[in-house]
Amino acid sequence: MNTRRRWFTILTLCLVMISRARAADPIAEAAAKIAAEVKASTAAYQNLIEFTAIGPRLSGTPAADKAVDWAVAKLNSYGFDRVWTQPVEVPHWERGAESASALIKGRDIPLAIAALGGSVGTSSGPIEAEVVEAYGLDALKSIGGAAKGKIVFFNKPMDPTRADAFEAYSEAVGQRGHGASGAAALGAVAVLVRSMTTLTDDPLPHTGGLRYSTDTPKIPAAALSTRDADWLSRLISDEPGLHVRMTLGAKTFSPVISHNVIAELKGRELPDEYVVIGGHLDSWDLGPGAHDDGAGVVESIEALRALKALGLRPKRTIRVVLFMSEEEGGIGGAEYAKQAKLKKEHHVVALESDRGGFAPLGFSANPATLRMVGGWKAYLAFSGVGAFFPGGTGTDTSFLEEQGVPSFELIPESLHYFDYHHSARDKLEFVDPKELASGAAAVAVFAYVAAELGPGPESRVPLPIPPH
Repeated sequence: MNTRRRWFTILTLCLVMISRARAADPIAEAAAKIAAEVKASTAAYQNLIEFTAIGPRLSGTPAADKAVDWAVAKLNSYGFDRVWTQPVEVPHWERGAESASALIKGRDIPLAIAALGGSVGTSSGPIEAEVVEAYGLDALKSIGGAAKGKIVFFNKPMDPTRADAFEAYSEAVGQRGHGASGAAALGAVAVLVRSMTTLTDDPLPHTGGLRYSTDTPKIPAAALSTRDADWLSRLISDEPGLHVRMTLGAKTFSPVISHNVIAELKGRELPDEYVVIGGHLDSWDLGPGAHDDGAGVVESIEALRALKALGLRPKRTIRVVLFMSEEEGGIGGAEYAKQAKLKKEHHVVALESDRGGFAPLGFSANPATLRMVGGWKAYLAFSGVGAFFPGGTGTDTSFLEEQGVPSFELIPESLHYFDYHHSARDKLEFVDPKELASGAAAVAVFAYVAAELGPGPESRVPLPIPPH
């Protein structure tokens, strides 16, 4: 038998086996129907069009309130068993006007900046100081006292050679989160931080949250576009003693009450056991957050819509939870987990989608959790996505994981995610409808399989895990 005929025979046998599995196994049959329903539908993308039309949805702002209202109306329109909101106290920060420039021989050369979320402003007028460069957070040790009275410029790039862009992000993002307090401890007056993106000629700054320490002064902090970061680095070498002037109008107001939005499809046998799927409603204020995390929001809604449309009633209750204020550290996720514990709710599985609307590759969780769900893989494969990767869960669902709930994250292709992340480029036009539908199908099949089977006892034999 030649090679072509052999592979044709194998493929035919596989198709026959799948067909028989569907006929013999109601979970397999349902999984196939769910995947087909979602992939044939345009509902997820149409919902993303509506959702991103709200614009940027910074926690604590009127736009975030509109996101809550939209979610409630959309979930109610599908006739789910229950839809409600959960109050959450969230921060209210606004960036205001901002500018920066390098001062060269009497000229002001503009720099593209964006205040980091939660930064203080330059309340008493512009800051002007000499700028010193640091290659990441660890480089502060070598700068030492030379940072006093200066602007520290953190310029460690994300590693573009990493196959998983999130690994590159985790290696570089410390300078954004903790650079301001680290520099303030050395007497710096402000910081500039290279944008967290693998694009090296990007004219747009990418914002993101910072975390001030309680034992150091709060100093202004802003992201700098990678194009201007490279330019500024060269300029510092050519112009010793170079000064930068920056103005940030950022202000923090009193916290306000916002809401998580929750909907559920009641389980037919175990209605008091819950499978959670979700994403976060808020976004940073530079763009409408189509990938971060509009995609996760509409994928989760679409999963429940498909089950309802197909008349499938899962064994356990499936909840869609749309969290508020993830960007400020998972405030909505923490509140949801707190309330679940107070009410003694029994959560069996949680899944978050917060890595963009790109083509899905699989699901991540800690290795102990993965060993409990090896039997799910054959069913998940009906969505086209059956791989498990060692890793963690999303920010919001991590609080359930801390309570012992097996928690997962949808893992899409990551190559281009940070081209858009936390920037004005994170718009609808950069989301592919087919890839978004594939992600929604993966979430939908996962939710149904999890609700039917639940996690089993941990195996003594480690589950083979594909490399990521």
